[in-house]
Amino acid sequence: MPRLPSRMRERAEALARGQASWQPPEPRDAATVCLLREAAAGLEVFVLRRTTAMAFAAGMHVYPGGAVEASDDDVPLAGRADLAAVGRRVSSPRPGALLAAAARETFEECGVLLALGPDGAAATPDEGLEHDRAALVTGDVGFAALLARRGLVVDDTAVVPFAHWVTPEVEDRRYDTRFFMAAVPGGQSARHVGGESEVSAWWRPQDALTAYDAGSMAMLPPTRAVMHLLAACDDVATALRRAAAAPVVPLMPAPVLGAAGEVEWRMVDARTRAVLDLGEEPAGSESDGVGPEPV
Repeated sequence: MPRLPSRMRERAEALARGQASWQPPEPRDAATVCLLREAAAGLEVFVLRRTTAMAFAAGMHVYPGGAVEASDDDVPLAGRADLAAVGRRVSSPRPGALLAAAARETFEECGVLLALGPDGAAATPDEGLEHDRAALVTGDVGFAALLARRGLVVDDTAVVPFAHWVTPEVEDRRYDTRFFMAAVPGGQSARHVGGESEVSAWWRPQDALTAYDAGSMAMLPPTRAVMHLLAACDDVATALRRAAAAPVVPLMPAPVLGAAGEVEWRMVDARTRAVLDLGEEPAGSESDGVGPEPV
């Protein structure tokens, strides 16, 4: 069993043995977006490094994302996506809110707006867009109002759902995170905007994995899993195609009792608690590398 803070070891023991000394908090819905672009060296993905002051996953390298808000249910969508199919794929009764949250967080955290105008064309940046983004971050304007003022709707087919991770039950903060993949629209570019991140940059997936192996790039298991998926893709089109075809299972690292009565970590289906045969998967606290994409 990986190193864990003592309180989490105690929680893991209690969970594995069916004891009631620890009641896990309910996970909060969240959306994470793997934003892709074509570069001279091949496919690249946009990555943020969270500030060390964050309460959850401080200093980790992550993809843009965050918690789903109640207001995301009111965000206008283009109506191109089959919401019922999206909901089934990601095990959610709020597929529209998830798609809206994915678009909102992408705009907030890197300035890319996944939206369409009245003519169906992708939104293009203008001089006032950064002002609107800053107002959205501070709460001076809601995402639905911002889009309405600009005559835009969320491009609900721009983000492709492809993965689902749930924070382990030993954590104080838990998230039920759906992962989406999207290409940067033409005429737009992702950039570092500060806030919850110290650094933002485009990475070749292979380079990110090499940096992780060298100990210079901290990543949680879901982040690394996505990097491995992307490293096997030659271009954005291939990545999006594989994302659309990937089976989506809600993955959750969980403590279980081994044959000798010891506590072991296994990957389980968060819906059924069935142990999944996915090979070895790291487990531990948020600092050791467990959980969904932090928000």
